[in-house]
Amino acid sequence: MDGVISEPSREALRIGRFVDLVSEMLERSDYLLPLAAGQRQFRQDNYNMASAALLEDLFFDALGMFVRENHPAVALERRTGKEVWDYGVDGLRLSHKESLSANISVWWTAGDRLGSSRGYVPKPEYRTFTAEHPIVMVYSGCGALDWSASADVLAAPRLSGEPEPRSGTLVGSLGCRAIAGREAPGACSLVLARQSDPGTLLVERVWRSDEWTSLGFHDLWPILGGPGIGERDLWLDREYAHGRAGLGPLAGVAQGAELALGPASLLPGIYVVPASAMVDVPMVANNRAHSFDPVAVRELLLGAKAEGFYTAFPAWFAHFAVSQPPNLYAKQREQYEALFAARRRDTPDA
Repeated sequence: MDGVISEPSREALRIGRFVDLVSEMLERSDYLLPLAAGQRQFRQDNYNMASAALLEDLFFDALGMFVRENHPAVALERRTGKEVWDYGVDGLRLSHKESLSANISVWWTAGDRLGSSRGYVPKPEYRTFTAEHPIVMVYSGCGALDWSASADVLAAPRLSGEPEPRSGTLVGSLGCRAIAGREAPGACSLVLARQSDPGTLLVERVWRSDEWTSLGFHDLWPILGGPGIGERDLWLDREYAHGRAGLGPLAGVAQGAELALGPASLLPGIYVVPASAMVDVPMVANNRAHSFDPVAVRELLLGAKAEGFYTAFPAWFAHFAVSQPPNLYAKQREQYEALFAARRRDTPDA
C-alpha cells in the first residue's frame, strides 16, 4: 500500500537513527575517551562475562547521558527482567554484544558432546537462531588487515613502466592490541589515519618504529583531538627488512595516501545487525554456550557495514589507560560512613 513503511524499512530507519546518535556521541572526546578506556580497564580487571556486562552498562550510561543532554526528545528504556533485548532507543529495542573475536553467543548452555571426542554440537532445539531484535556489536578485535595504495608517491617503479602499488599489513590498532593485552610489536610503524569510508583509511601521519614508542598522550593529543576524532585512530603497520612494503620507508611522503583494505576486512567499530537479517542463523556450541557460526557472524557484520549500519570506534586511548581495579567494598563503605556523617541529607528510617 502506498505511503505505508514496511517493517524491514522501519527497522532500517530506526537503526540508521541509532547509528547517527552513536557516531555523534563518539565525536565528543568526553565520551570517546572514557568508553575506550573502559574497553581495556574493565576487561583487565574482570572475568569475561562480568566485563561484557559492565561494558554494556558503560555504553548505555554514556549514550543515555549524551542523549538526555543533546537529544532530550529521544526516548530511552532499559530492560527490567528477562527480556531478550538489553535497551531501547527511540522505540528500537536492541541486544548488546561486546567482543574481541566477533563472536555472538545467544544461549548460555553447553552443547551436546560429540561422541568420545572433546567437541560439541548444538542441541537439536538450538541448531538455528532467529532474532527478535537487532544486535549491537561493539567489536574491538585486532586482527591483521592487508592494504594497498596506488598513490604515485608510494608506488615502486617497474621495468614495464607501470608503477607497482604499495602494499602492507596493519597488525591492528594500537588501542585494540592494548585491550587484548598484547604488546605492540617493535618492528612496526605507527600510522595516524581516519576512516574516509568503512573500507578505506586516509593517512594523516606516519612515525617509524624508532620514532613513536616514547610518545605520550600529550604528545599525540594535538593531532588526534578536535573535529574528526570519531574517525581518527592509530594503527600499527608492519615494517619489512627489504623496505619494499609498508609505510615506514616513505613516512615523510605518505600523508594523504589512501589505504584500500580488502572487501572482507572487519574494522574495529560498532555494528548493528538488523533482526530481519538473522533468520535461521546456523549455530555452533562448546561446553559453555551456543553461538553463531563464525562464518555467519562475518557475513552479518559485513552486511551491516554495507548497509551503513556501522560507525568507527577509535580505541587508541586504551593504550594510555592504566588499569583501575575496582574496590567494591570502598564504594559500599561510603554509604555506611554517610549514616554517621555530622551533616547528612537524610535521616535513616528507624
